[in-house]
Order: sequence, then structure tokens, then C-alpha cells
Amino acid sequence: MRSGDREGRARKSLILSVLWTLVALAARAQVVPDASADARWIQSPYRNFGAPQPLLPGRAVLFDETDDATLKTALAADLRRLYGELYVRQGWRYPFADGDPLRVFVARKEAGGVRQLTSRSVEGGRLVSPAILLDAHGLTVRQIVREVGRQVALATLTRYGAKDGTFVTESAAALLASPEADEEHEAVRLAAAAPELSIEASPAVLGRLYLEELTRGGGPGALRAAFDKASESGEAILSVLLESYADRTGDSGDTALVRFGARLYATAEPEAAPSRVSLLDLESGALDTSAPAGFALRHRTFVPPDGAPALRLTWPEDGASGAVVVRYRDGALPPDVLFVNAGDVRTVPLGGIARVDWLVAGGSSGGTLPAPASIEAAPNFPYSGLIAHSSGGPDGPRIWWNTTSHEQLVGWAIFREEVLPDGRIARTGPSILPSSNRAEESFSYAYLDPGASSATFYRYTVWAVTEDGLLSRAFSVTLRTSE
Repeated sequence: MRSGDREGRARKSLILSVLWTLVALAARAQVVPDASADARWIQSPYRNFGAPQPLLPGRAVLFDETDDATLKTALAADLRRLYGELYVRQGWRYPFADGDPLRVFVARKEAGGVRQLTSRSVEGGRLVSPAILLDAHGLTVRQIVREVGRQVALATLTRYGAKDGTFVTESAAALLASPEADEEHEAVRLAAAAPELSIEASPAVLGRLYLEELTRGGGPGALRAAFDKASESGEAILSVLLESYADRTGDSGDTALVRFGARLYATAEPEAAPSRVSLLDLESGALDTSAPAGFALRHRTFVPPDGAPALRLTWPEDGASGAVVVRYRDGALPPDVLFVNAGDVRTVPLGGIARVDWLVAGGSSGGTLPAPASIEAAPNFPYSGLIAHSSGGPDGPRIWWNTTSHEQLVGWAIFREEVLPDGRIARTGPSILPSSNRAEESFSYAYLDPGASSATFYRYTVWAVTEDGLLSRAFSVTLRTSE
């Protein structure tokens, strides 16, 4: 009996094994019905994909070499978000044939570095039997999810057939797949540290930020509208985007490029060393304002030493569009941006400044000859001979100061800091004290704080405000008010 039972169980096991093998072969034949290179990749004896796992009903199915519930959950959530955002809210054209779910194959062992979306054919502009083939060896769950989303976005954009020999489609796919791109912050910082930034060489990182600038103010449908127009007119997608930007803002593509750069350095603070120049370098013509070729930015960083004088900048007549991004040592103050064009003369104060990033926007062909900016020290800008006093008298804290002269000064910004009982620092301000634009002789100022409490320590920091909206730290005082 025992021998017979064992033989019976063995026969049943063999039959079930054969049946499961036939089912698996049938499933693979159903997934990829042809003998293409893509099908051979899937059916390779080196692949060992498990049973299909539904991600979105009728929309997407996962074939994974590992039983990874975390990946399945994350992929399903991201595809649900992506499909709802792209095809329901924004109205992009759906790229896959109806009733033909997207199959996602995730290889966990080394698989030739494959990262692509394939299909058996295209009918009515839609992909038939679409499949994403992904070598996920060494990738995290988040990286796999992002790559799948990028491939879906690429398929969406490809359906429009827009003419593109540039970075736009790759950049747009990155933007559509991950609109927030929190994971890209470090990649942005690394790219922004370089002396030369090429959007074409970094479409997923810099290109997506440039597209955000081109479509800013156009609403969530601006990018889709551009692809619609490019699809209908046969124009190159980049030309359509630049025309749309010009119509909406009245500015040129060069302006969009320099504004993209200014926004980049105002939000990211990259390592200074790769692009760092000294005051002697700047005075010797190290800032070349000729346009770099293509969609690129020339970048230089200046970290002023303590007590450094202001810098007077003369932009050459043959210089390209540029920007100066000023970051303050007081981290509570946002960076300021100064845009410059051919022939401009501007002065950048350095009191309380942590760093200055100089940017030059590229052009279609680039400058043929160097165009160094003229930069020289301006030691008495925006004021000279400042002497400050303070008192915590019965009428409240009072600060007064004199300058022997000033130029391009519009006023003073005064911040107040107080240590609260719980140890937090409460900051208020700025209070603005206006000034004349220019004075060759001594000028006096006074500030009385009527909202101060008695018997309290306060710290007041006073900044000079220039015509260009830049700040220069003047002085600070700490005092205790009367009982």
C-alpha cells in the first residue's frame, strides 16, 4: 500500500509538473507571440519570471523574478497615480491598445542592462501587446518604479509623433513620470556644481527643470498642448515650446534659459569648488560672458572673504544674457537674483554675502570670441563711514546711525530677534526705513521699536537695500529694554 501510494503521488506530481510547464509556456507564448529579440530576452533560459501579478485591472501586469510584495504594491500605486494624472486629469492620449494590458518584466539577475518598452505592432497610433523589459539588477524598489513610470511616459509622448532631435522628449518623460522629483535634489546639486552645464547632456535632470521654466505660467496642460500642436503642424517640439513661451511671456528663448539657471541656483546650493574663482580671477577677466554653444550655461562661483568690498560689474556689449545669484550668510533670507544684459553696469554688495553665482546663457551657435566682464572693487558701496548707536530707554529700543555718503541706496531693512522662554528664537521684520538714492554728505537715520516688551533682550540687524533689491549687512546691536 505504501509503495503504491508513493507511486501514485509521484505520478500525480509528474502530471502536475507537466501541466504547469504547459501553462507557463502558453502564458509566455501569449505574452510575446513572435520570435523577436525582445521575446528571446523574455524566454531566455536565464530568465525565471514568476506568475503574472495584476497591478491595475485590465491595464498592467507584473512578471517578476522575485516574489516581492513591496514592489508590486509600489508599482500598482505609482501606475494608478500616473494613469489618473496623465490620462484623466491632463488629457494625454492613452498609448496602449484597449484591452491589451501593459506587461512589466523585472529581471533581478544581470540581464544586459535592458531598459525599454516594446510592442508587437502599432495600430491606430497605439501599441499592441506592450511590454516593459527591465534589467533591475542592483536597483532599489523606488528606482524600478521610477523607471517603469518613465517608460510609460515615453510611450505616451511617442504616440504624438512629434519631431524631436533634441533633449525634449527625454526631459518631458522625466517630468511627466515624476513631477516632484524629490530624489533628484542630489543629482541637481551635482550637476549645478560644474563650470559648464549642458541641458542636452543631462535631459532627465537639467532638461526637466528647463521644461518647467518653458511651461511655467501655462498651467498643467501647457506641455500637452505643445505636443498636440507639434503633432498636428509637423513642427519640431522644441520650436513649438519656445514659440509658446514667447507668446505667453514676451521673452526670448535666451531669457528662458537664464531664468532657468537663476531659479536653479536660487533653490540649490551646490559645492563651490569645481567652479570657484577668486577676486583676482574676476578682476583679471575670468568671467567670460560670450554665449556657450547650445542649451548650456557657463557658471562661476565666488565666495567672498570677510570684509570684501562690493564688486562693480560692467557687462560687455557683445555679452550674452546673464544672471547673478546672491546667497546670504543669514540662511533665513532667500537668495536674490540680478539679471544682466549687454552694456549693463551693476554693483553687487558683499556685506553678509555667503556666495555669488555668475551665470551666462548659451546660444544656438555660441560666441566666437571671449567677452570677459570687467569687474572691479567698489569699497564704499552702497554707503561709507557708518557709525551706529543704540539705547533701550523708557520709550522703547532706539537705534540711530550716520553715514558719510551713500549711492544707489533705497532704504534699510531692520530685523528683530528675541529669545522666547522655550528657547526658540522669534524673528520679526523687516521694518523698512527709506533713504535718498544718493548723498555726498553725512546722512542720519533713527529707528524706534514701539512694539518691544520691557526688560527683554533684543537683537536688531540692519541691512542696506540697493536699487537692484540686493541686501548688504550693515550692523547689528543687542540691547535690553528698560523695566
